[in-house]
Amino acid sequence: MEENQFDTGHISTQYHKALDEILSKTLEMSGIVEASYSDALAGLINGESSLSKKVATDDFIVNKMEIEIDEKCNTILALQTPVASDLRSIITILRIITDLERVGDEAEKIARMSLKLNYENIDMELLKTLEHLGNSTSKILHNSIDAYARKSVEHALEVIKDDKKIDIEFKSCMRQLISYIVKIDDDKGVKNFLDISTCAKSIERIGDHAKNIAQHTIYLIKGKDIRHISVEQVLSELNED
Repeated sequence: MEENQFDTGHISTQYHKALDEILSKTLEMSGIVEASYSDALAGLINGESSLSKKVATDDFIVNKMEIEIDEKCNTILALQTPVASDLRSIITILRIITDLERVGDEAEKIARMSLKLNYENIDMELLKTLEHLGNSTSKILHNSIDAYARKSVEHALEVIKDDKKIDIEFKSCMRQLISYIVKIDDDKGVKNFLDISTCAKSIERIGDHAKNIAQHTIYLIKGKDIRHISVEQVLSELNED
């Protein structure tokens, strides 16, 4: 049977309750961030200004949750003496909520850019490319959170591998954007496509944050910090265990 990460021998009910609450809040924050990005993507691709406005104005919710969870973690660290497994859980949560907050920031940026775009001057093929990139990124964001919730090294590794595919797809999208921009001689048209490129970059960055969450999950489970090493090195180190 898998060991419960909070089953550490502590007898304080309040202590365990605080840890459970932090974990629950982190997963709740994850769900809100996922929904925010999904709405931002729909607003961008479909020109749904109501969704874009909602994401742009609701970003404070994610920011507030990050501060709340951060304070709860720091309270436990200050008032309790977490054993190794609990300490690693708290460190992981602090890292994950930072990445989640940054995903929220990128979603807000996409939403604000969407509200400025002139959709009459955007080729539908380009929107399809953006949609595919966005859906791919949305998938690995979901999978990274799922890997954390399930404490799955295997699923976390899949996210890290898939982020490489996102990078390749992003580069292809940027080449397509550049091919459009060089044909435009109108300043407003160029600005429109530059704003789209900013959205594409935000989408790619969300993939990076999803990868970070997967890396944090591996740290939680294996106690190895793999943030600055290649996928090949990660597999090699994990196979040594």
